[in-house]
Amino acid sequence: RVDQLKYDVQHLQTALRNFQHRRYIREQQERQREELLARTFTTNDSATTIPIDETLHFNESLQSAHRGMDDLIGSGTNILQGLRDQRVTLKGTHKKILDVANMLG
Repeated sequence: RVDQLKYDVQHLQTALRNFQHRRYIREQQERQREELLARTFTTNDSATTIPIDETLHFNESLQSAHRGMDDLIGSGTNILQGLRDQRVTLKGTHKKILDVANMLG
């Protein structure tokens, strides 16, 4: 019997908390609705600006850095290709010099 009463008390307390919470939410919504309806709206000022100048400048700087890195990588690739070509040329020259030296004895 005592356990049943404890269960009933807990159940009623939970129901009361739920009811109070719903009531609080409803009152809050009504208060917000009244504030919104009571607000007077005006037109925008002529000085309405969007502060994106700094962000735009930062983005342009990042794009410039990105292009610079692409140019640097391209330049490095060209230098490596030039070195490879020089290596092939020097190998060919070295081989020809050895062939001439073998011919001359």
